[in-house]
Amino acid sequence: MKKIAIVGGGITGLSLAYFLLKKNHQVSLFEEKKELGGLIDTFPLAAGQLEKFYHHFFAQDESAFRLLEELGIKDKLFWSYPRMGLLVQEKIYPFTTPLDLLRFKPLTFSERLSLGLFSLKIGKDENWHALDSMTAKEWLVKKLGHKIYHLIWEPMLRAKFGKHAEEISAAWMWDRIRSRGKTRGFFGSREKLGYIRGSYRILVDKLAKKIINAGAKINLGNRIDSVPLDGFDLTIVTCAHPSLSRYLPQYLGNICLVLKLKRSLSPMYWINITDPALPFCALIEHTNAFEDVLYGGYKIVYLSNYVEQKDPIWRLSDQEILEKYLRGLKKVKADFEEKEVVEYHVFREKYAQLLPLAGYGKKIPPFKIGERLYLVSNPQIFPEDRGVNNSIKLAWQFSEQI
Repeated sequence: MKKIAIVGGGITGLSLAYFLLKKNHQVSLFEEKKELGGLIDTFPLAAGQLEKFYHHFFAQDESAFRLLEELGIKDKLFWSYPRMGLLVQEKIYPFTTPLDLLRFKPLTFSERLSLGLFSLKIGKDENWHALDSMTAKEWLVKKLGHKIYHLIWEPMLRAKFGKHAEEISAAWMWDRIRSRGKTRGFFGSREKLGYIRGSYRILVDKLAKKIINAGAKINLGNRIDSVPLDGFDLTIVTCAHPSLSRYLPQYLGNICLVLKLKRSLSPMYWINITDPALPFCALIEHTNAFEDVLYGGYKIVYLSNYVEQKDPIWRLSDQEILEKYLRGLKKVKADFEEKEVVEYHVFREKYAQLLPLAGYGKKIPPFKIGERLYLVSNPQIFPEDRGVNNSIKLAWQFSEQI
């Protein structure tokens, strides 16, 4: 049995504490904020809770489902087959099924077929290490040609990654396309997405309760300035701790505007924005996939944007963010009126998305950083993207080594 300190109370830290306690280790968890959850933290909305940043499960998220089952809350899961959209050349196109792709007029029929077959075949190439030496641009142009890349992928990459768009790893892009295709067939099927009825706060609170009942100590509002901590056999850092900055990649932050509206914006759950001039790269209408009586019949919309940590936008007030994002929203939906906004919330996170630059696969930090010091965090998930399932899987993999 080891005495272990875990720094970070997000889903990775909570899951890791749970797994290590099952192996009879003595665990103390330290979280700088006054609440647990990290990127799946929630806030009060009407009679319930809602995530500050949008979340859903994919049908293949087996690590998360096993944990939900162990915690006795898998019955809280419910599923949806929502509609997706793509904003291209100032027009929103349905992009839910392969049949939508076949009707996608900005491409010729042969180009649509080429893109569809590419998406089907992509899972067969598992050598992501070879892809990591290429940029997403190089790989996509090679596979699909310049027109498809410039029409679809380039603006999406630029909307999300800004000036780094042409430096993104092909391995990261490959995994994004591959993972999204796992829950789709070719002829007409929709992607299956899941959510926890009552919000992800159910998962966070259940994990915290299990951890405390197993004898762990959870220390909230407790900032840790240096690691490893004295008095522990091991210190495991699960967040972007400044003392480990040399082991961490560059990050983009996220500024997310959550709107409570009187009426729906569109039939789509998720619209990818391909116009870098707009102040957000995704429009997610949560209630088009996961309607819940707790929202009181109102519509819940996330407008999300990834920005560099030195971007002047961080200095804007919540009101200025609202005004900036609503101006952009009016360009997406011309008949939108501000009087539809019942309530709004602005959330910021400076370590939301690591920059998956080409060649990053060779720079993934090891678990062991030094004597008594370990790192278990999002940078080690690559080429997979951050997310609840992948964080839980990473925590479980590490716990098996202790």
